[in-house]
Amino acid sequence: MSTITPIITDTAAAPSASYSQGIVAGRLVVTAGQVGRDAATGELPATLAGQVESAIANLKAVLAAAGLDLSHVVKTTCFLTRIEDFPEFDAIYRKHFSDPLPARSTVGVVLAGDLLFEIEALAVKPEEVA
Repeated sequence: MSTITPIITDTAAAPSASYSQGIVAGRLVVTAGQVGRDAATGELPATLAGQVESAIANLKAVLAAAGLDLSHVVKTTCFLTRIEDFPEFDAIYRKHFSDPLPARSTVGVVLAGDLLFEIEALAVKPEEVA
């Protein structure tokens, strides 16, 4: 079995409960759900656009701590508190991910407090960096 290593970085929002920001298991990198809290201040933008941008910035920071970027992501799961916000979210998401786009699931959920969006990802390290 491969070694399991937690990802810990202060460049992404700190966990708000008992979980790792991400886990590296061999070539697989699994991130926890990233929300739109600013890593430095802990502030949460009031708008969906602000939260999506900040959550993706946190996702990028967790991936970077594992030596990866968004191009290594093979699957995302996205959570929206208002599924009717899907078109706005999708337009922002598309600015950050390039072809080939990762597989994605997007679901409507209830998130804690004023959270409007959350994103988690699965990424794969290239063989030469594994």
